[in-house]
Order: sequence, then structure tokens, then C-alpha cells
Amino acid sequence: MARTILFVGAVGWLVVAAAGLGVALAGRHALLAALPPLAIDADALGGALTVIAVAGLGVAVAHAGVLFGLRRGRRWARSAGVLLASVMSVVFLALAATAAASAVRESTLALVLGGACIAAALAAIGYALTAARLVADLRSGSAI
Repeated sequence: MARTILFVGAVGWLVVAAAGLGVALAGRHALLAALPPLAIDADALGGALTVIAVAGLGVAVAHAGVLFGLRRGRRWARSAGVLLASVMSVVFLALAATAAASAVRESTLALVLGGACIAAALAAIGYALTAARLVADLRSGSAI
């Protein structure tokens, strides 16, 4: 289960990175037109999207590195996996709470934000279970 969640996370973050770069390069004007008036121009929006995409790529690489280490039976990979899964669990818990609070405040977007809340909560639970599994494996000394 832990490897599956880490694999899904790696693929998901890679998709986020690719989508972010795609919008930064080709769709920033359309995104700017769809958003309420901003104090930044299209180039600044593209730069922000690029930074977010590169960060997403870094998270995907971290997932892949942990998976590679787990496949080779490296003890460091389990420790790194615990840290990665724990941090990701807290991040998604915060996103779920933010989506829930926003759904209450923005009734017109409540359905979409409620769905985002549920998705983020499920991701938080998945990462928490992954961290717990890796901690148990570290304690037992077994490989997954």
C-alpha cells in the first residue's frame, strides 16, 4: 500500500508540474482573463506558475527517489518516506481545512470546494497511512 500511494503521488505531482508549465507557457493570458483583476501582468503570472510547477516537479522527484530506495531495500528510503509522507499528510490536511472553510464562506462554489475538501482529506489519510506503515517497517527492520 505504501508504495502504491507514493507512486500515485509521484505521478500526480508530475502531472501538476506538467500542467503548471503548460499553463505558464501557453495559457497564462487565458488564465489571466478568467481571474478577477490582478495587480500583476501575464508575465508575472507565468513566472509564478513556473515556480509552482518546478516545486511540483521537486515533490515528484522526492516521491520517485523514495520509491527507488524502497525498491532497493535501502533503510534511508524508509526514513525519507516517513518524512515525506508525514509532511504531505499535514499539507493535504491543511488544504482540506482551507477548502472546507472556503466552501462555507463561498456558497456559490460550495460543491466544488466540498469536493476539493474530500479529495484533500483522502490524500491526507493516504499519506498518513503510508507514514504509519513505513514507521512500522522501520521498527520491525523489514523491507516493504
